[in-house]
Amino acid sequence: MAKVNIASLQAVVDNIDTIKRNEYNLISIRDTSPSSVTEAQYAMIDNAGLQNLLVVNFDDLVSPLPADSMYRERPPNEEDIRTILEWSKQKMQENNSNFIIQCTGGISRSSAVAILVRYLQDPEKAIKVINPILHRPNEKVLEIGEKLLKVEGIKDQTKEILKKHDE
Repeated sequence: MAKVNIASLQAVVDNIDTIKRNEYNLISIRDTSPSSVTEAQYAMIDNAGLQNLLVVNFDDLVSPLPADSMYRERPPNEEDIRTILEWSKQKMQENNSNFIIQCTGGISRSSAVAILVRYLQDPEKAIKVINPILHRPNEKVLEIGEKLLKVEGIKDQTKEILKKHDE
């Protein structure tokens, strides 16, 4: 069974040659309004010639910002998560390579997606992919994932693990 790893944008950039050489399946979750620094880092990934790269754009939000907000960030939607799940299933059948799931900090969006990708492999071990010391999975990603996977409890189990750790 392929491993599912969670990484920050910086960690992916720092290890891009290893990722390319080992033909990892890389899911790159990007901000909808990147800074000049993250834009340059995204370009490094895009120009690395990776064979198994999926890029999705959504921000670490759980609900939309008010219409009059000066920011243009947006939370994940069903299309984003459906794309990730379908691409992941396809890659599991095609190459059985390890996955790296990356967002800016490697804390919230990527950890939530990692749970869902791991669920596709082994539902019993899905939540074990996160480290409660490092990760705080985005609840909206988990909620959409539950709906698309037609399961319940992923979000609640994740919250319970985090709660126990925080106590």
